[in-house]
Amino acid sequence: MRAAQDVPASTGPVPVLRARVARPDPTGLRRARLLAPLVGPAAPHLVAVVAGPGCGKTTLLAHVADTSGLPVAWVTLDPALDDPQALVRHLRAACATLPWRSRPEPWHTVDDALAALGDGLSGPALLVLDDVHATERRRAAQVVDLLVRHQPAGLRVALGSRSMPAGVPSRELAGTARVLDGEALRFRTWEVDELFRAHHAAPLRAAEVAELTQRTRGWAAGLELFHLATRDRPASSRSRLLERAGRGPAVADYLAGHVLDRLPASVREFLVRTSVLGRLSADRCDALLGTDSGARLLAAAHRHGLLTAVDEADGTQYECHDVVRGYLLDTLGDRGGGAVARELHRRAAALALSAGEYDDALRSSCRAQDWDAARRVLTIGGDDLAGRPGTWLDLLPGAIRDSDPWVALALARRHLVEGALDTALAAYAVAEDRAVTGPGRALVARERRMVHTWVEPPMGASSDWVALVRRALARPRECLTADAGQDVGHALAAAVAGLVGGDVRIAARRFSAVQARAAAEPVVEAVALLGEAACLTLVHDRGARDARERAHTAAKLVGAPALERLADGLELASRPATGADGLRHLRECCLGVGDVWGAALLGLLDALASTTVAGHRLQTAATARRAAAELEALGATALAVWARAVAAVAQVRDHPAAPLDDLEVDAARCGPVPHGLTLVALGAPAERWARLSRAAGVPAWMRLVARRAAVAAAAGGGARELAAARPVGTGLAAGDLAATGPVGAAVEPAVLDVRCLGAFRLAVGGSVVPTSSLRPQHAALLRTLALSAPAPVHRDRLVEWFWPGRLPERGQHSLQVAVSDVRRALDAASPGAGAVLRRVEQEYALGVDGRTVHDVRGLERALRTADLALAAGDEATALVALHEAVEAGGAELLPQDGTAEWVVAPRELVRAGVVRACGALADLLAARGDAAGAVAAVRRGLALDRFQDHLWRRLVSGLVADGRPAAAAAARREYATVLSELGVAPVPSVRAVARAAPTLTTP
Repeated sequence: MRAAQDVPASTGPVPVLRARVARPDPTGLRRARLLAPLVGPAAPHLVAVVAGPGCGKTTLLAHVADTSGLPVAWVTLDPALDDPQALVRHLRAACATLPWRSRPEPWHTVDDALAALGDGLSGPALLVLDDVHATERRRAAQVVDLLVRHQPAGLRVALGSRSMPAGVPSRELAGTARVLDGEALRFRTWEVDELFRAHHAAPLRAAEVAELTQRTRGWAAGLELFHLATRDRPASSRSRLLERAGRGPAVADYLAGHVLDRLPASVREFLVRTSVLGRLSADRCDALLGTDSGARLLAAAHRHGLLTAVDEADGTQYECHDVVRGYLLDTLGDRGGGAVARELHRRAAALALSAGEYDDALRSSCRAQDWDAARRVLTIGGDDLAGRPGTWLDLLPGAIRDSDPWVALALARRHLVEGALDTALAAYAVAEDRAVTGPGRALVARERRMVHTWVEPPMGASSDWVALVRRALARPRECLTADAGQDVGHALAAAVAGLVGGDVRIAARRFSAVQARAAAEPVVEAVALLGEAACLTLVHDRGARDARERAHTAAKLVGAPALERLADGLELASRPATGADGLRHLRECCLGVGDVWGAALLGLLDALASTTVAGHRLQTAATARRAAAELEALGATALAVWARAVAAVAQVRDHPAAPLDDLEVDAARCGPVPHGLTLVALGAPAERWARLSRAAGVPAWMRLVARRAAVAAAAGGGARELAAARPVGTGLAAGDLAATGPVGAAVEPAVLDVRCLGAFRLAVGGSVVPTSSLRPQHAALLRTLALSAPAPVHRDRLVEWFWPGRLPERGQHSLQVAVSDVRRALDAASPGAGAVLRRVEQEYALGVDGRTVHDVRGLERALRTADLALAAGDEATALVALHEAVEAGGAELLPQDGTAEWVVAPRELVRAGVVRACGALADLLAARGDAAGAVAAVRRGLALDRFQDHLWRRLVSGLVADGRPAAAAAARREYATVLSELGVAPVPSVRAVARAAPTLTTP
């Protein structure tokens, strides 16, 4: 196969290929963890997905395009696009379907493209450039570079590349871009479980999921290749295939065909021979091979996306993906009967040992089968190796594993970080017997005492941080009264006690203070990050998602899978509508390795998250009761009270006579959150549990729990509950927070009722606000604030919209006059209603959080619910939400405001969201055999945006499927007219359209 860089530049004009500008169908598993920060109003202006081959870059970009709610232009780059003009022509062809104010002039240069995209778009849009690395070091790279550096304001850009595109690092430093790397794209265990269970419909056992994830390192291509290898085989044959997951002929063929055969021969040979090194640097590669070309070849391999750069104090080093490195090692091992590989491994071991990198030295010694060298490495660097109980343990022969003292300590620590505490205690006893020095025996004995302290807490007082944190799980109030400023251990215990006791907001600050202490050990820092993430998730802080990611990264860096599972559990609990199965998988993983604490805590997270989801109350109660029993058995009595309170909320409606007096006493002693949950279960007046939730900092979450309990009581349980409750796709971070009255009572009427779809209407306390007396500009200001309600709008933005060009002082004065005028109109409708318009520092907001009914917010909730339900495979919920969204979005957003700057972008977002909902609804209806309903849904979408190619294709195929050939022919003629307007050649026949879109699938 020819090397990619050897493709000659075209001697003539490069034609515009439809394949290069075709948007791929969104296939594979939608991962909310990755999508959430990349779509929606708060999405970054520039996204770069930079990872090696087979990591799932294109799949993620296709999902971003499908869920963004924006018109999308897509270009897949390749080496043939060497000419900048050729790339510009492809850009223009891809952007033809974007919303334009008028048909753009031809583009001859990248400056023409930037000018047109900056001034000509009538609404926000998304441009995706995939395989950007294909044009690196080519003339066309300047087009991408200029687009990144001078990105039009109304155009979001998403890049996919194996190497970092120029200009992106500076944008990331400036905070205007987000970069996702291979580590972010790596499938985590619960995502692998969801991939095979929900997407492939081929569920794996928890142990199989763990082994598959470990062997493939979460590499997307490796997982897909394993699925292809096992999809037609019985489950009993998986164990043998699991041993070759991430290796084997299929992986070799993929890597050879898609990656290595496209490299220059010199780079390919260099990678094979240096695969014996864990980390690669120019000096080390030259020392290994006796050459002086290491720097050049490393840079070339990095440009092709085969190596990841890691900045170290002594210069840049590189790492190879484990799966790619495994293939390279297999290739090297086939040479000379393995003698060549063994000699290179011996050299690599000597280099690593001289650099003090004992784990790499031990791995290389084992692969060279030089057992004397392996023992020498253990003697010299055993202390360092025991601190990193990684995969090197599995390479040692039994003779060394069963005799070396450092290996025994490493095995004990491996069980400890996995959470298998009983097994770890037994392993520490073996390590203590094997220790040959006094200091070594003392070290092992100290660690063993710490584990024993956690498993069986001492009766008396202790200053050890493990004992302090352990006591906080049982008696948090005692720890809260202690001095948290003595040392890191006391500070961490006080933070844990705050969280367990229910003082969540205070606990978040304490966890943050622990992280700031320089004396904190890495494991203490990881626990503090995990605690902070739990607090921020409960209080709905905007930084909760980043906090959960930091906690997961810290757990991975300290090599603690038990903490990683808890961090993943928090992420799943934050979106219970789709994360419940993942939580149960993580719990199975815990039980499989003996991590009883992790299993109990994940069960509690599952129960807490489920309280905010309509339905499944009996299942929630069973989960909570099981978690309570497990936590009680472990001695975490305070957390057991949390679980009992959740069980009471979930089940008290089925068993109203269940005694809760003892629980109320225990919950009151524990803290405000479990006490508030118990009051909700008892049906106490809302002001009682609301006061406690405000004190704890979790009023939003508690309101949602109470609302679900009230809905359950009104519906009477079972199917009626599911029908009565509005689908909600959020949990611990929910946003559906309408005010509720006492549990079991009717929901309090909203203070503010806003209607922006179609004719504008604003009501306060049931009274419509008249706007006829307001000046037109002041009435428009009211509509602006109403459209954003209850979110605030900055005063500088309002001045820019309504009084542009004025001096700042005069603009602010005009704004104040307008606000006073609007307040008088509100008061005229309902005395005292002027307070609904409030000023928050430099911003103005209309409404009160949780007491506003807004048709646009309702539409957004329906769209979010539909997205989450479709991702979870819940078609029934998705149908309800999509019908609601399509019905609500039939009217234009504030049509009376025309093309005012403040309304255009929100209007286009709403329109794009409803059009996308029409397509998804058509798919579901077609799959159920309702061709007529699918056609009607497509027509609703085309009525909103007639330039949606995928909807026209759905319409034609749907009419054919519905047995209406005449209507299909008419639709085809309309479709051809639209294509002609766009300057695109029309589809010539019905058969061509049918072949292009045989089913109503989402584009």
